[in-house]
Amino acid sequence: MFKFNVYKPLLALVVTAAVSACGGSSSGDNGSGGSPGSAAPATTDVPAAALSSVDGLLAYINQLIDSGSNDTSEPIFLGDASLPVDDTI
Repeated sequence: MFKFNVYKPLLALVVTAAVSACGGSSSGDNGSGGSPGSAAPATTDVPAAALSSVDGLLAYINQLIDSGSNDTSEPIFLGDASLPVDDTI
């Protein structure tokens, strides 16, 4: 006869619930963990100098390349950044 063990599925459910409850943000925002009255998150990680001209953008990109930590660094958040363009080339 088939004997059903109720403890193993219950243990799996408890472990899954415990792991899924770890981390995250409880304030309903994008995960920054701030209080509801805190300042809005930055809309971009690109500095203003890189957004003002094509030369500034190229200098910023070259700085990122020369830093040597491209494989281990976090991605750059562009957000609503409007990158400069040059149509004279």
